[in-house]
Amino acid sequence: MVLVTCLDDNDKPNIITLAWATPVSHQPLIVAIAVSPKRYSHDLINRRREFVVNFPDISLAEGANWCGRKSGKKYDKFAETKWTAVPGKTIKTPHIAECYAYLECKVTQQVIAGDHTTFFGEVVDAYAVEEAVKKVKQGGPPAYYFDPARIKTLQHLGGDMYVTNEDNYVEFEVSGVIDVYKLKALREPVFYSGQSKGLS
Repeated sequence: MVLVTCLDDNDKPNIITLAWATPVSHQPLIVAIAVSPKRYSHDLINRRREFVVNFPDISLAEGANWCGRKSGKKYDKFAETKWTAVPGKTIKTPHIAECYAYLECKVTQQVIAGDHTTFFGEVVDAYAVEEAVKKVKQGGPPAYYFDPARIKTLQHLGGDMYVTNEDNYVEFEVSGVIDVYKLKALREPVFYSGQSKGLS
């Protein structure tokens, strides 16, 4: 589950909670988010053509659920959650300081799929808390993953129910040359120095 930030016409930031978000391309790096046209953030993203995908841990679950249940038309969600809006590095839209990672995205296209619009955003900047990230031994992309011993990711089951990951994970060893596909090396990610406020 992710928290997506966006801006209104007066540069006031808003937060929408989304469970429907996914990477769809390695090169260029593109992520997709599905937003109902009924949601306030839908028109903001449609007009400003940018958004930020923020990754909260389980410590932010209550605020994330609240942001998903309240409209930005009526509430200043940063003020209500007491989260910190940090200006974007490459785009205007701010990210949430309390999250352990974020992706700054510019909308490249959008597709109406049933009752939702899927916005495709090219990632123009990406950041993560350094202490939360490990490099994969082999394979990829991506070349990095979040350490489940440090980050308790937030997963939405439905309604107001959430779960997080376990500490244990398996990293398989593959003998020989991995030949499924070959991609040019992706640029190295940029890391925060120190921990985010939400890092447990």
